[in-house]
Amino acid sequence: MKRTFLPIGLAAVLCATSALAAHDGFNRANLGPHWVIPFGSEFINSNRMQGASLSLGYDTQSSSDTTVSARVYTTGTDLEYGAVASGNIAGGNNAFVKIQAQTGTGNFSNGAFYTGNNGGGDFFTLNSEVPSPAKLSVSFCNTVATMKIRSSAGTQVYNYDYGTTFGTGGGLGTYGSVALDIYHSQPGGCSIDSRGTWIKHGSSTVRDLSLSK
Repeated sequence: MKRTFLPIGLAAVLCATSALAAHDGFNRANLGPHWVIPFGSEFINSNRMQGASLSLGYDTQSSSDTTVSARVYTTGTDLEYGAVASGNIAGGNNAFVKIQAQTGTGNFSNGAFYTGNNGGGDFFTLNSEVPSPAKLSVSFCNTVATMKIRSSAGTQVYNYDYGTTFGTGGGLGTYGSVALDIYHSQPGGCSIDSRGTWIKHGSSTVRDLSLSK
């Protein structure tokens, strides 16, 4: 048997990186103790996370992380969103980045850079509608958040300057019958994607239907 030995320093770095990253494929019956749901209710259904509208929870294993991602599925043509959150979710000091289906097509039509639990911020129309499922991620470079949406239709990137930082932590938000899977969080670097469309404060007048329910 051939054995490969890593230098002690490199092995330590790899172990530390692994320890700080969180993964969850929801392949079980219950969320379990690592998930805390301070807003609404979230649960596992058919090996995916679902929840009541306006629900938000966090993974305690993400306490040192700032980059958060999940795969988001629409399950019908109702009003639905899936959100990734980064920051102190329990204290309400977090970024809340979502993709939303509100055109009745089953596709994601809109996005938002919000705070708290679907709180204040900027809601906008995506450059083109995104089919389900889509991988949604948020990462930070100082006060600038980068949203990436990857689907069978390609990749869309959006940048937004919150003007503040949120600290560490990661979680997921739900609205309607949306389902989320393959949650992942990790410590972030600091790079702003040059492909990104910049979302400016107050630049959009499109209505967020999840705020009128």
